[in-house]
Amino acid sequence: MTRDPAQPATGSRQWLEAINAGRHDATVGIVRYFAYDHLPVPLRSVSAACAHLALDMIERLPDGPELTTGLRKLLKAKDCFVRTALDAPDANA
Repeated sequence: MTRDPAQPATGSRQWLEAINAGRHDATVGIVRYFAYDHLPVPLRSVSAACAHLALDMIERLPDGPELTTGLRKLLKAKDCFVRTALDAPDANA
């Protein structure tokens, strides 16, 4: 099955922004950093798990300072997880 070229690629910054259209600027502004389509394959699954958790929280919760703070902390955690995955034996395969 081929992807519709009019639709952003899953995991891309455009995909995340399209999903969150109409949300508060702070929410849209931080969610773009959860994009993972640019990462090497071994790191994508780690980053994707965090991106999907972020999207789940955005769907469940209203915009506000606590959501933004939670997303920012999840983003920091995602960065740590991806750096840890860099040290995994299969990360550079």
